[in-house]
Amino acid sequence: MFYRNSYDGIDGYAADLIRHKARQLVGKAGLTEDDRQDLEQELMIDLLGRMKHFNPAKGKKTTFMTRIVERRISTILEARFAQCRDWRKCTASLNDPIPGGDNDSAERIEQVCSDGQMGHHGRDTNEQWQNDIRFDLERVIAALPEDLQDLCEKLQSSNMAEIAREMGVPRSTLYGKLTKLRDAFRDGGLEEYL
Repeated sequence: MFYRNSYDGIDGYAADLIRHKARQLVGKAGLTEDDRQDLEQELMIDLLGRMKHFNPAKGKKTTFMTRIVERRISTILEARFAQCRDWRKCTASLNDPIPGGDNDSAERIEQVCSDGQMGHHGRDTNEQWQNDIRFDLERVIAALPEDLQDLCEKLQSSNMAEIAREMGVPRSTLYGKLTKLRDAFRDGGLEEYL
C-alpha cells in the first residue's frame, strides 16, 4: 500500500521539489521505494529548519529552496558512500542463517547482544574493550601538539562553527587542523574510529 506524506500548510513549490528529488533518489545508492517517504521527511525537515536564513535581497526563494534540498541530498549520498557504511559492502542480512550453526532456523540476529555487539560478549569484555579504546585515545592525544590537544577537547562539546567563533579564526583554519588531527589518529593506529 502506498502512503503519501502530507504537506498541508507547506509552500507548494517546496513540496513538489522534495517529492521530485526523493523520487529521483530511489534506485540510487541502495535507496528503494520504501525509503522515499523517509527521504521526503528528512529533506523537508532540513529545508524548514533553514528557511529562517532566507534573505529575499540575496535571491529568489525557489532558488534558495532548491540549493538547500540539493545540498542535503549531497550530504545523504556522501554518507551512504562513506567507507564505514557503504551500502554496496553489505552482503549479509541479520535474517540469514548462522553459518555452521547447529540449528538451521538460527539467524544472525540472535548473535547480537542487547548493547549491539556481535557475538556473546560478557560485561567484562565490553568494559575491557572500552578501557582499551580510552587508553589508545589518551595515548594519541597526549602525543599531539598543544593546539591539537585543545581542539580535541573543544570538539567533545562544540561543533566547528562554535569553536571558530570562540577562537576568532576562520573555519577553514580549523578544518586544516582537523585534517592534521585525523592524520595523527590514523598514524596512531586509530583509523577504525575515524
